[in-house]
Amino acid sequence: MDTRKIGIVTDETSNIPPECAKALDIEVAKFQVWFPDDDEEVYDTKKIYRQMREKEKMAKTSAPSPLRFKKAYEKQLKKYDQVLAVLLYKGFSGSFDSAHNAREQMDPDDKNKITLFDSNLASVAEGLVVWRAHDLIANGMELNDVVASLEEFRHTVKLLAFIEDLKWLVKGGRLHDPWAKPALAMQNAGFRPAIGIVKGQVKMTGLKMTGKDYIKAMIREIARLSKKGPLTAAFAHADLAEDALSRFRHGIQALDVNLLFTAQLTPLIGSHTGPGTVMVAYHY
Repeated sequence: MDTRKIGIVTDETSNIPPECAKALDIEVAKFQVWFPDDDEEVYDTKKIYRQMREKEKMAKTSAPSPLRFKKAYEKQLKKYDQVLAVLLYKGFSGSFDSAHNAREQMDPDDKNKITLFDSNLASVAEGLVVWRAHDLIANGMELNDVVASLEEFRHTVKLLAFIEDLKWLVKGGRLHDPWAKPALAMQNAGFRPAIGIVKGQVKMTGLKMTGKDYIKAMIREIARLSKKGPLTAAFAHADLAEDALSRFRHGIQALDVNLLFTAQLTPLIGSHTGPGTVMVAYHY
């Protein structure tokens, strides 16, 4: 039995790596991912992005079923008095509703032990909220105080991301004429869309001159941000090449940045933005 009274559940979108989830004793409800020409669910995130490249097709995603959340709750309630579920922004997916439905299916006594928290964020930004929840609980904070603290903290988390190839936004219909051709031409000229969080949703926030080396551009942007103060960050990527990943880690080590974890990007986002997408969430 863990000495902490509160266990944590989250959805896969938080990008908490399996090894971190195990070490922190966090239960993660996985999204369902498959390809249109194959109804078999794909569990390996890296394999999903490699198949996207090979098939030139987008993967399909679905929120975790209530059963997956229910099993996660049951596992945590065997060890903890209460459960806090830190979840993806409910306007972005059906994950929050699924978590809610799972709670409604629990026995009345257990149902009252489960608290749902909408992070208002996604991907590694949501992951930073999960991590903060763990730290607060580990320090002995009561559940109501944890939730109140997270409500303030989530507004301090920022997101920066670059897309390797805009063709995936075109394929998915999220970038279409008359904007598609000019956007692709700008990409060829070294401009890429910058992605951030706007009112709880992951959206394009502008264009950045990255050149062909957008990893270098990402490091340069983080270096600029870190001049304002020490950063705590998390990094996600959609099957980035090992040499590019190594360059990113090496670049971060030279900065005043506490990198909590690196993970494969959740397919909920990566299936739309495509392989090679990189995301950094951070707070001061």
